[in-house]
Amino acid sequence: MKLEEWHLNDADGVEERQLAAEYLPVFEASRQDDEPDRIERLRRSYGRAQALFLLVEGRHLPPRIVVAMQDNRGRLVITFVDREWQEFLEPFFKLAWRAEGEPVDTVVTAVMQ
Repeated sequence: MKLEEWHLNDADGVEERQLAAEYLPVFEASRQDDEPDRIERLRRSYGRAQALFLLVEGRHLPPRIVVAMQDNRGRLVITFVDREWQEFLEPFFKLAWRAEGEPVDTVVTAVMQ
């Protein structure tokens, strides 16, 4: 879904809210087998970014916009579906990562190829 198309919708419908609640990007972390809390930290960060988005935009974050999140030794790498969403959502994820006690300059974003 393009950002401009998302803004044209009237509001979140029941189906869109359900999809947003069920969807999770791919979570990966270095040493995730030895330190399973790293995956939980990614889930919390994604949930916080969703909550911030809902608070600011008044709508749920559309599913499949964030493709993957990776914790690479304390560096958060986020893959977005396209550049427009990447630029729009990066501040939400930086704040969410900061809430985990990590510096915002360790957030790196990319676009799915």
